[in-house]
Amino acid sequence: MTSNNWISTAPDAVIVDGEHGPLHTRLVRVDDQDILVVTSIKAVEIPFVRFHSACVFGEAFRAVDCDCGAQLEAFLKLIAEFGGVATYGWEEGRGVGILNKIRAIALQQTSNIDTAEAFRQLGHDPEPRDFQNHITALRTVFDGRRIRLASSNPKKLHVLEGAGFEVVERVTLKIPMTEGRKRYLEEKRAALGHLE
Repeated sequence: MTSNNWISTAPDAVIVDGEHGPLHTRLVRVDDQDILVVTSIKAVEIPFVRFHSACVFGEAFRAVDCDCGAQLEAFLKLIAEFGGVATYGWEEGRGVGILNKIRAIALQQTSNIDTAEAFRQLGHDPEPRDFQNHITALRTVFDGRRIRLASSNPKKLHVLEGAGFEVVERVTLKIPMTEGRKRYLEEKRAALGHLE
């Protein structure tokens, strides 16, 4: 890792004084998409890493049947203390967009099906993201190989390993649990193979 990559003084980078302490943010353009790269102020040899996709319901509306906002909050707290990198993409509905996400949620609510089945019935892959944009964004600030992954999504694990990263530890973030979040996480484990 080179420290001059970790913290940039470019005009597209700023330090945000967050609830858990200061974090460095930098906007990276990958193909035709913006990815916000968020790092701890101090570079670490083996950073915690999380690929995160925007979720207006979980992040802005604090939906209690979604874990996205709680996961992001827990990860920012983690890296502020122990060091790491979050890559944040504007990829509502796992990249299918807000309209298709709303349609999938409506189908779940009216047909009593899980998120993966709702995606399938609407003609979408239940996990359409390939995360290559996040890999590229991560490489703008971290040139090391060993990381700690903060995710239960097995596809993220496989993509990172396929890109040459060694995942030395995988952690499950501790979040406030509601009945809705518990049900949603159980559905993701059953339908998408998410890890405990």
